[in-house]
Amino acid sequence: MATVRTMRKARTTSQPISDATRKPTVIARLNPLTKVVIGICAIIAGLMSSYWYLAGFVVAGLIVVALNHRLRGFLRLFVAGMVPTALIIFVLDLIAVTGSPVYWHWAFLTISQPGIDAAIHFTTRFLTIGIGVMIIMHVSDMRLFTRDLEQRGISPRATYVILSTGLILPQLVGRGAVIMDAQRARGIETDSNVLVRMRALLPSAAPLILSTLTGVAERAASLEARGMTMTGPRTSLVQVPNTWIDQLLLWLAVAALVIFIGVKVWLWTR
Repeated sequence: MATVRTMRKARTTSQPISDATRKPTVIARLNPLTKVVIGICAIIAGLMSSYWYLAGFVVAGLIVVALNHRLRGFLRLFVAGMVPTALIIFVLDLIAVTGSPVYWHWAFLTISQPGIDAAIHFTTRFLTIGIGVMIIMHVSDMRLFTRDLEQRGISPRATYVILSTGLILPQLVGRGAVIMDAQRARGIETDSNVLVRMRALLPSAAPLILSTLTGVAERAASLEARGMTMTGPRTSLVQVPNTWIDQLLLWLAVAALVIFIGVKVWLWTR
């Protein structure tokens, strides 16, 4: 009997601590609306800044995401999604915009100084917006964000649209992984070269679309059963705090953006 208890105790103590039992980080304790507003202000400032802003923005974002213990997922998404898309945008702008001086020409492909300038410009703008959105996603909880909007008087229908929009991509990725596992279980090869993978994606597209549409209908029925369309006061078990520090950071971010835009306009009109 003592041996069984010892084994159970060792088994329970060897289990990793889940995310729910971890102590919230400094970034996680901030109000979600404050984090979203700061991220949007940083993106707008980046769109009006030089290319060096992007380097500082990336470093600051990595530090913030690391403080929130989400650095691994951030880097994985950046390498898998942002880098290939940025390379495609860079190459397309490089060969689409022509002018003089011309540095290289072959058939219909031309690399010129205006093409290089356009490629750098649009790629940095894309990276600024994309990295900013990724930082917001990895430091904010969409459910807490929508709940905070409800506390501020936003309609639950509008907050549900925001929440469903923010979660549609992770849900599609999860459904796609389940469908691909089912295809492997049926003997369809999905882990070979690019052509084999493309061939395996075709029979997976229809179940993915149908399951997504079915999921939307099921969620609509469940929300209707839970009183989404009912009017009157509502009670929630989740209350998002909004401390004076959150309000101070939010208004400091807005004031800094207004001052930054004013300085930029003044410099442009000189």
